[in-house]
Amino acid sequence: MDTQTYTRYQSSRFGARPMPEHVWPLRRNSHRIINRAGIFRKFTTLAIIGGLVLAGYAGFVFGYGYVEARTQQSDLRSQFSISGNGSVEQGYVGGEAEAMKARLGYLELVGEISIPGIGVNLMVVEGSDDEALKKGPGHIPDTPFPGSGGNFAVAADRVLYGAPFLNLNEVRVGDEVRVKMPYATFVYRVQDSFIVTPEDITVLQSVGNEALTLITCDPPWDIKQRIVVRGELEQVLPAGSGS
Repeated sequence: MDTQTYTRYQSSRFGARPMPEHVWPLRRNSHRIINRAGIFRKFTTLAIIGGLVLAGYAGFVFGYGYVEARTQQSDLRSQFSISGNGSVEQGYVGGEAEAMKARLGYLELVGEISIPGIGVNLMVVEGSDDEALKKGPGHIPDTPFPGSGGNFAVAADRVLYGAPFLNLNEVRVGDEVRVKMPYATFVYRVQDSFIVTPEDITVLQSVGNEALTLITCDPPWDIKQRIVVRGELEQVLPAGSGS
């Protein structure tokens, strides 16, 4: 067998035969289809992996925030103590409110807020920035304490840190809100619920009577608006009264 015959045999037996020219376009197009399918599969795989990573991160953030908030709330609750003498006389209560506000520091315990209509019973801290809201609802510092005759304002997160005000939008006119301070317990009755922009700080101003203002974001994942729930003081009970 000469060299030419052997080479032809080897190529025809073990190698790819030359493709007819009329098949080449189809062959080229099939490569394109395969490449596109491969790219699509890679893209889909990356999208799934990215989604899983984001879901895992979100789960970690919410889970950690929830556990941290529960721990902080437990610590705060253990610190709460009654200092009042049982009097609900306006002069006494007002004096205690002013004195407490003057001595209370940032992130320190203010009192307890209870909103039975949405299952909220949480300790309130001094401050309304992120560090304060990690602990729970926060008293907005520029507003007076209950008993001072002004507008006691409390803010809380709607999604993070245990989502204390997640269902604030479900509070209805006529619902009761209680604020337990060391010197007295204050019972408010909800009078109104409305939406404002974050820039509208008039909701923190005095309304001419002893009032309560609760604030959170709306909708839950946005900060473009605020839900405001406004209550009016209905009754003052001796220190330690109420849930």
